[in-house]
Amino acid sequence: MWTKLIRRFSLFCIALFFTIGLSLNHATAQTPPFYWDYINVNIDVQTNGDMLVTETQKYVFTSDWTNQRYRYIPLDKVDEIKDISVSENNQILPSETGIDNDQFWIRWQHQLKAPESHIFVIKYRVVGGLHINGDNTQVYWKAIFADRKAPIQAAKVRVQLPEALSGKVEDFQNFGIPATASQVNPKTLEFVANQAIPPQEELEVQVTFKSEILNIPQANGQKRGFFDFGKVFNLTNFIFLIIFAKIAHYIFSAINDQKCPECEKLTLNWNYTVLVPATTTHTGRQRVTHHCTNCPYHNEFEQVIPVISESSGGGGGGGGGGGGGGGGGGGGGG
Repeated sequence: MWTKLIRRFSLFCIALFFTIGLSLNHATAQTPPFYWDYINVNIDVQTNGDMLVTETQKYVFTSDWTNQRYRYIPLDKVDEIKDISVSENNQILPSETGIDNDQFWIRWQHQLKAPESHIFVIKYRVVGGLHINGDNTQVYWKAIFADRKAPIQAAKVRVQLPEALSGKVEDFQNFGIPATASQVNPKTLEFVANQAIPPQEELEVQVTFKSEILNIPQANGQKRGFFDFGKVFNLTNFIFLIIFAKIAHYIFSAINDQKCPECEKLTLNWNYTVLVPATTTHTGRQRVTHHCTNCPYHNEFEQVIPVISESSGGGGGGGGGGGGGGGGGGGGGG
């Protein structure tokens, strides 16, 4: 009895994860025909706590591809992204913006006749982007984004602080891909990636100073705290929650079917004996026998076998055993 239960559950899990695996492999297999020669990011911190961010991105296209580019910026720890512009060769390009799944997106189009390269300059203002943690305030920014399907050959991030913070940096460091961090002058920090940055890797920079110097209020996005219902229970999590809820329901239902109503042990066997086979036009009948191997409990009753659907390929009411869930182009981030 338990062997059948385990076998059914194992087959269900294998089918589920095989389906998920195929979807992931299909998604990751689509490598776009371009890469970034470099991405340089300048973060100019203002005295009011805003950050003026300038991203200079050089795309190299090796063959024909969509002429639409994207940049996605997470909104989970900031109040607002505004004052957006995209330019090439000092000419402003028409761009569109919006918010989707708690990410701010920027979209623009350009002429493309591969093979060729393009250098885009993306500018935006981050409101409420500084992280305030008691006595310390931090510039804490994922300057080189991970949501990409193409590599970045070189990357550099520069953080420019206001005059009030000159010489008052407590600490600076980086996370993600290995990089060399240095202090160019009393109010400028620089982080240079030590290697090419593959897809799904990032470069995050952190600069710490005393909160009392700028004395800015904490961002609303950070006041929400660690647990944010809207972010934890997004659509993807909700789908997986439904799938695993179905798995849990299947397991508990199967276990409950093995529970004897008298001794309440999981020792109840179900057996089926077909009395009248079902057809495509008439219902059938079967005898169901419940027998506990731990106590004298025994019960028999007859049960209707539903009419066989013509599309099901036949069958019967059968015997034995029992029991009854990104960057770049054309759709990536960046």
